[in-house]
Amino acid sequence: MVKRVVERGLHLAGIPGRRIRGRSSGTVILSYHNVVPRGESPVGDRSLHIDQARFGAHLDRLADTHDIVPLGTLVPGTAPSGRPRAAITFDDAYLGTITAGFEELARRGMPATVFVPAGLLGCEGFWWDRLASTSGGLSPSVRDHAMERLGGHQHRVLDHAVAEGRRPEALPDHARPADEPTLLRAVADSDFTLGSHTWHHVNLAGVPLDEALTEMRRGHEWLRTLEDRERAVDWLAYPYGHSTPEVEAAAGAVARCAVRVEGGAAEVQGRWVAADHRLPRVNVPAGLTSDGLSLRLAGLR
Repeated sequence: MVKRVVERGLHLAGIPGRRIRGRSSGTVILSYHNVVPRGESPVGDRSLHIDQARFGAHLDRLADTHDIVPLGTLVPGTAPSGRPRAAITFDDAYLGTITAGFEELARRGMPATVFVPAGLLGCEGFWWDRLASTSGGLSPSVRDHAMERLGGHQHRVLDHAVAEGRRPEALPDHARPADEPTLLRAVADSDFTLGSHTWHHVNLAGVPLDEALTEMRRGHEWLRTLEDRERAVDWLAYPYGHSTPEVEAAAGAVARCAVRVEGGAAEVQGRWVAADHRLPRVNVPAGLTSDGLSLRLAGLR
């Protein structure tokens, strides 16, 4: 509560807005995951599932300070409006994103890109959601073992959990990835585009390089099968945000650009080039208020 009061006071004082306006050549890529439809309860790893009303408030706050542009059109330099630019992205192709998230974006005429783990579309839910406790958290020991020993691989992690006597939770539809027909219908004739999140959403830094390259290639091959090629962008998002210099070099042979989960604003840090395979994003956790988002975009949080 104290933190929110401070955030509100800083916003009312205009401090974040002034800092953002001073970054007229700034480029920021926002990283969301799922949007929980109105009337539904968050489940799974709670930090990834933002309430629909809060997401809409984020979009309104963002529109006050940034020009919202399609990810595939981002270029360095100052925008004609003199305002910084922002691209909105989602990882994992959750059904909640495709329904509630797209509803909020379409209402405001805003574009967005969804990074798709194509080999997991339509599955019963991601391991990090199905193995989260009822309090909404994932045990650090479970996460570490899944990431370091099992490569973050969906089927290996769930099989290991069952072998250890843990029962993966059943999830409501909004907390599962959309199936392919639903996803493609949602982006048809829209301002929404699809990028690759590899095939099976493995930890590319935790598997052999040949497996990592196969995962990246299969994800991009799926993009090339789309009938509506305007809906595909030649971008990759590293699952879990994890990569290595070797993985990033391999990504250069697959995708034009690749993004992490975190790291802040892209151009402000001087990282932006025509084809960068370690571009940062601003991670937006579910609990972040609109005032907190303003502070994060201003580099104050």
